[in-house]
Amino acid sequence: MLFTQFEFIFLFLPVTFAGYFVIGRSFADPAPRLAWLAAASLVFYANWDVSFVPIIVTSIVVNYVMGLLIARQTAKPARTRLFAMAVAANLLALAFFKYTNFGIDIIDAITRTRHSHLDIALPLGISFFTFTQLAYLADVYAGLATERSFIKYTLFVTYFPHLIAGPILHHREMMPQFGSEESKRLSAERVATGLTIFIIGLFKKAVIADGFALIANPVFQTATRFHLHAIDAWGGALAYSLQIYFDFSGYCDMAIGLSLLFGIRLPFNFDAPYKSHSIIEFWRRWHITLSRFLRDYLYIPLGGNRQGPTRRRVNLFLTMLIGGLWHGAGFTFVIWGALHGLYLIVNHLWREIVGRSPALQQQAGKIWYAVTALVLTQFAVVIAWVFFRADTPKIAGRVLRAMVGASQPDQLAQTTTVTWLSLAAVIAGYAACLLLPNVNAMFERWNVGLDSYSNPRRWSVVDLTWRPSTGWAVAASLVCTVALLVSLLAGDGSQFLYFQF
Repeated sequence: MLFTQFEFIFLFLPVTFAGYFVIGRSFADPAPRLAWLAAASLVFYANWDVSFVPIIVTSIVVNYVMGLLIARQTAKPARTRLFAMAVAANLLALAFFKYTNFGIDIIDAITRTRHSHLDIALPLGISFFTFTQLAYLADVYAGLATERSFIKYTLFVTYFPHLIAGPILHHREMMPQFGSEESKRLSAERVATGLTIFIIGLFKKAVIADGFALIANPVFQTATRFHLHAIDAWGGALAYSLQIYFDFSGYCDMAIGLSLLFGIRLPFNFDAPYKSHSIIEFWRRWHITLSRFLRDYLYIPLGGNRQGPTRRRVNLFLTMLIGGLWHGAGFTFVIWGALHGLYLIVNHLWREIVGRSPALQQQAGKIWYAVTALVLTQFAVVIAWVFFRADTPKIAGRVLRAMVGASQPDQLAQTTTVTWLSLAAVIAGYAACLLLPNVNAMFERWNVGLDSYSNPRRWSVVDLTWRPSTGWAVAASLVCTVALLVSLLAGDGSQFLYFQF
């Protein structure tokens, strides 16, 4: 069930919403309404494939029990052993479902043999619910959290707005909200805010992201058989960069909006990353909760920046390499992660150089420097996206060679797939990314989400501050109508790109 599907919008969501608040009015104890929301979340998950339900339920039960056992241990050696066992069990399960066939590919590449893949279905959202629970176990081990309510813990893991594609939640952020008086109270203002944000996300996904997919997909499909013309390579790479931007931005907006309907605020997971002036800033704005997880539970435990610049660079590279592997079991994702690791190393080196040079520091405050930094950052991000989108490194190589004019003329595709109208749409898409505010800025005064990073709010040309007014209601209704019509014409529509992770 997709957030963009009619059965979700007109059946699942109204029934879940009504049941939640009816139960809330009938029982003073929050447990019944939280149980209803957890059960609805499992139904939402089962709609994808009911065979995945035993996997996520087993994961929840095992991690809940392990959390209790870790919390009860007063001796550190015993706590450490239990924590290590719990982490190992989660990682082994994730490795089996997600990386077994990739392991076979690695063996084949090394031994130059060919083995068949095993018939293993990847449970939807396994990376997200595994990382969420690993963060919880780490907090329990550190003495920062302990959850004794199985209903609350189940909801913490399965809560349907975040279950499939994030954000990755922290126990300390969510548990105080579950069962709070605010989440029990039905608020017309909060419902209006949540529905408006949901509609904005729906439009981003159904109209903009899926529209750019119509430009990008034929390019990468052509690259599986032929070399590309430069206009196709650039058009396809830029279109995919916008597709994944609006796809993930749309999902994050819809998750925030849906959660607000129930009086619960999720962490912001997306904050205008294409306005970033460096790769460091990009990763504070793109998939914010994953960046936080990698920082807190991988980069810092590896030593962070505490053991000298060389070790810091190694830690950065390893963190991003693993981050790439988290996104997908394939060589292209490993390369994508490695590229971002190298980008971050170069970015930190450059900052050190600027910090030692008064002349460069003076230039760093000028407009030309900011524009150059923005363009270079976006160029690096687009190059990496080519590997993220391509099915194999060979296909990515064909796209990149075409982008620098190095395609082999005798192997070129006979026709181009990207038109000048497509390029105009790409330019308009980037203009929207740079000049318009995002949901975080539009709803800043309404406190709709939780901050993971204190990102400075980037400027925008158009002021679109939301307010509960007739004008905004009419605009939201028109946008919703367009998005629903497009979804209806497109059929079931495409999945969100992050669903595959």
